[in-house]
Amino acid sequence: MTQDVLKITKLTFGIHFIIGFIFTILFFIPDITIPMFGLALSFDTHALSLTIGSLFAGFTASSLFGIFAREWKQVKIVVISELVWLVSNLITGVVSFSVFDLLIAVFILILTIALILLFALVLLKQEDIF
Repeated sequence: MTQDVLKITKLTFGIHFIIGFIFTILFFIPDITIPMFGLALSFDTHALSLTIGSLFAGFTASSLFGIFAREWKQVKIVVISELVWLVSNLITGVVSFSVFDLLIAVFILILTIALILLFALVLLKQEDIF
């Protein structure tokens, strides 16, 4: 197992930080985000959008800390948490695919799969499995 944080790990955290920051901002502006997903804006969807924005803010902050980490043990749990979040997001995205606008749904699924692959690669490389 490599003790230092590899470049691929820092790069993955950087990519995730940028994507997460964009989604954090978008979900904190439900008037834009909710219609973009093809949903009707209501008090319920507004509250849900802000809640999802808070979730993205937390994961975005963890990626920022991951960029500056020096040892693998400092970020290992973050990588595992990201994988759990991304896989569950993929499952729920597939289950509720027909609810969302087709273009947005496909984009989110592709983005989620790409991030799953990146974080899985990070875990495998850092643990010297791959």
